Amino acid sequence: MNFAAMPSINAVTIALCRAILCDGILVDPRKMPTRELLGVGFEIVDPRKRLTTIPVRRWSSALAIGELMWNVRADTSVEPLAFYSARWRDFADEEGNIRGSCYGARIFSPVLEGLSQWDMVKKLLVEDKSSRRAVLTFLTMRDVSADTNDLSCTNTLQFIVRDDKLHAFVNMRSNDVIWGVPYDVFLFTSLQEMMAVELGLDLGVYRHYAASMHVYDRHFKLASDIAALDDRYDARGEMPRIESIEEIERMKLVEVELRLGGSVAPSMSPYEHFCIEALSRHHVRQVA
Repeated sequence: MNFAAMPSINAVTIALCRAILCDGILVDPRKMPTRELLGVGFEIVDPRKRLTTIPVRRWSSALAIGELMWNVRADTSVEPLAFYSARWRDFADEEGNIRGSCYGARIFSPVLEGLSQWDMVKKLLVEDKSSRRAVLTFLTMRDVSADTNDLSCTNTLQFIVRDDKLHAFVNMRSNDVIWGVPYDVFLFTSLQEMMAVELGLDLGVYRHYAASMHVYDRHFKLASDIAALDDRYDARGEMPRIESIEEIERMKLVEVELRLGGSVAPSMSPYEHFCIEALSRHHVRQVA
């Protein structure tokens, strides 16, 4: 399915499960039995169809939104993520920080003369609309050699502008179809839309490539259930449009307020309304 054009993340998930269960090779990196395909890519034509709505998958929109806002704040503390999924604590260091998958800290923290990677990429595309150098980097050689339980799965996120549309290209060293792909696509297509809004461009296509695309043995049954689904979910899962970057700035603060049990003012846009509803439902379940 290399770079097959897909309408949504739902269609991608179903196609990946089918491909890996049919043609995947059994391997055991770190003594974890896995079915794997090498060099797999896909394209999502409408990156706003980033919501996984396949019932059997039980994907959490609250976790996805919480992760997005955590990244936009350039946070590294595990606890804001553990509020939505306690499993995140398995990837934290002794100080309670995420050191590899803290993508926001890598791209939104100042690195050169007060500018972040995000700032520099945006400036580059403003000055040279046709540039092929607008690359955000997540993985460092220090990460590769470190003794860690959290190594960045993502190498780069590249933006290219063509025909006044912002296209995104993600390169992964490793990608878990069940736990990784749905949340990765949500995060990176959201960042793609944020950059498009900041540049005043239309949203282009999203392309995603993984050197290792895989399913762990504990998820073989779930992958089989997903692979057996028909195409009824293909067109579902569209999220409201991000109209302005101010919506993101407000939401990154609102997420904190809701998580800590506070109340928030009525939402100001369809995007904010969607996010607040999803986060509020999770908070209600936590309290109950």
